[in-house]
Amino acid sequence: MSDDDIKLGMTVPLDSDGFLRRECPTCEREFKWQQSADDGTGAETVPDGGYFCPYCGVQAPADSWFTQAQLALAQNMIETEVLAPMIEDFARDIERSSSRSRGMIKATVKHDVPDQLDPLTETDDMRRVDFPCHTSEPVKVLDDWTKPVHCLICGESSL
Repeated sequence: MSDDDIKLGMTVPLDSDGFLRRECPTCEREFKWQQSADDGTGAETVPDGGYFCPYCGVQAPADSWFTQAQLALAQNMIETEVLAPMIEDFARDIERSSSRSRGMIKATVKHDVPDQLDPLTETDDMRRVDFPCHTSEPVKVLDDWTKPVHCLICGESSL
C-alpha cells in the first residue's frame, strides 16, 4: 500500500441466523445468503463466473451483489471521510493563497459536506431455502416468493 492509498472499513450486519442481505444485479430483488465464505465451515468456493440469483437464476460476479443501501453507505463513507477533508484542505489553501496576494485576487471556496449516514441494521425477515445440491449454501428469499428458488452455486432450482 502506498502513502496515497486510503483504506476504509464498513460493517454490514447479519441477521440473527448469520445471513447477509444481498441484491441481484439483474432482477434487483433482495435475498440473503449465509455469510460463511472462507471461514473454514465447509462453504463452497465461488463458482467460475460468480453466484447465481435465487430468483432469476442469472449468474453474476461475486462482487456484484451489494444492496442499494450498502452501496449508499460506502459512497457516503468516501464522501465524508475522504473527499470532504480533501476539499476542506483545498479550500483553506485557496483562501490562504488569496490572502497573501495583497488584494489582487480574492478567492473563497464554498462546499457542502454531506451528513453521515446511520449504520445499517438488519431485520429477521425472509424464509430459508436449503438445497440438496449444496447443503452448506442456504439462502433466504422473500416470504411471498412462490416461484422456484435457484442455488447460488450451481443455479439448479429447488421447489
